Amino acid sequence: MQLFSYEAVDPQGRRVVASSEAADREALLLSLQTRGMVLVRWLDNRRPGIRFFKRSGRILNSAELLQVTKDMAHLLKSGVTMERTLTIMEEASKQSSLQNTARFLRESIQGGSTLSEAMAARPDDFNNLYVNMVRVGEVGGILPQVMEKLALFMERSQEIRGVIVSASIYPAILFFVGIVSVLVIMGFVVPRFASIFSELGQDLPFSTQVLIEISHFLRAWGWAVLLSVAGCIMILWHVIHTARGKEFLDRILIRSPFFGTLIADIQVSRFARTFGTLVLSGVPLLKALTIVQDVVENNEVKEAVDHIHRQVKEGKRISALMKDQKIFPAIAVQMVSLGEETGSLGEMLVLVAERLDNKIQTKIKSSLALFEPATILFMGLVIGGIVVSMLSAIFGLNEIQF
Repeated sequence: MQLFSYEAVDPQGRRVVASSEAADREALLLSLQTRGMVLVRWLDNRRPGIRFFKRSGRILNSAELLQVTKDMAHLLKSGVTMERTLTIMEEASKQSSLQNTARFLRESIQGGSTLSEAMAARPDDFNNLYVNMVRVGEVGGILPQVMEKLALFMERSQEIRGVIVSASIYPAILFFVGIVSVLVIMGFVVPRFASIFSELGQDLPFSTQVLIEISHFLRAWGWAVLLSVAGCIMILWHVIHTARGKEFLDRILIRSPFFGTLIADIQVSRFARTFGTLVLSGVPLLKALTIVQDVVENNEVKEAVDHIHRQVKEGKRISALMKDQKIFPAIAVQMVSLGEETGSLGEMLVLVAERLDNKIQTKIKSSLALFEPATILFMGLVIGGIVVSMLSAIFGLNEIQF
């Protein structure tokens, strides 16, 4: 007998994380299904060590996973059988990661597993949301349509992420170049002038003296400063990856005056898009809310979703519960309420996500548009201050009595 850890959803829609002994995974999966439980994913039984950086078991990156989803949706919609679909994907792809994934899924299906069970065995590649949507598609006989919805969901999410990254590249490069320029001036240019001033025995202005002292400190203790900064970053990285540290950071970020609204909008958009996609795919509300809890990242939003999940079991309306949480914007609450009244909850949730995504893109672009001149102005003031301090000392050379 072997010990297997797993995450599952019970008949009441509650998430269960437990461990059980069984001859193999197939036997345990049959036992879970007999009890009316739905397997979400297998968990690793190994005890995690204390690491600053966790090694990922992913084979597919986000772009490759999107390609797999698109290919499967297209082939299955064309009437190709699942095994034939995976064979075509394996033979047509030139990337080893895609070939490996298609081969693994095909061999698992030939061994008696369903597609969702095969994907659940690779939780690093196929997350909770993905596996459950595929499982619903298999049960309902609408797998091609579900795969198509998954592809659209992933494509839109990747598009939003791409907008944020591309809009941040130029300001980041600008800030980095400015910092490097200041360090070069302080480390190499200022010391040369300092030696000249020292040989002449000139009385230096206060600002120049401060600048030279800072330069001497950086040259003597720069390595210690770098090590201290690196150490602080590693400690902070470790702390925010603990449960208590992440909870503290999430609370601060979502309540911050500038980033709080933006972070809340991003998390609510992810909640609405995921929830709406699951509802449109036929996933029951309670199970969909359980899955959404794992998709949102901020603990404040996660707690709000958990509250909604618990209260929905008692028959309360989702829109009323969203209104009580204060995290969800008024337009989202009103549109969800309309969706409940008209029986189009899934469509309204996706529409909420679209509106929030447009708002997020506009806000990010406008913020970064202000950040660029602000960065230029700040670095100009810093470098200009250094130049003025040095020039004031140079102009003072005229006053030296020879």
